[in-house]
Amino acid sequence: MRLTTLHLAKQNFKFSSGHFLIFDDLNAEKLHGHNYQVQVNIAVPEEVDLSKTGYFVDFSEFKKIIKAQLDEWDEHVLLPAQHPDMKIKKRESNYDIHFRDRFYSLPQNEVVLLPVTNTSVEQLSRILAESFSDHFKKFKVQKIEVRVEETLGQSASTIIE
Repeated sequence: MRLTTLHLAKQNFKFSSGHFLIFDDLNAEKLHGHNYQVQVNIAVPEEVDLSKTGYFVDFSEFKKIIKAQLDEWDEHVLLPAQHPDMKIKKRESNYDIHFRDRFYSLPQNEVVLLPVTNTSVEQLSRILAESFSDHFKKFKVQKIEVRVEETLGQSASTIIE
């Protein structure tokens, strides 16, 4: 069996976001930020005959999809909407956010509410992998891996087949 994989790790596959991790019923990080880097590996479907054209799909097709998703998170605060201690209420143009003994009021256009219980790199890679997998179906992609790095040497990846 032969498997060809495309590796996309462009300098602009990044997003800068604020977040905090929730460790247990008592402990959570302070609100802080990271300059995340993202790499996407795309397995070329086995049935694709590369000898005809010499390539699978123009890289720009994938790059547009990846960059658009990352831009939605860039310069935003990422919050875990499904954590039981996270109480989020819309008020005019702001979100009022109560997390245990903390209170934040942030402009809605600067917040992304994610369908997770924590904004870890594990969860961020999963969300991105699921989104990219859905978008890449039109190219018959059957396997992708998405790696999200929050600091050099500290990352998580999700593989979807």
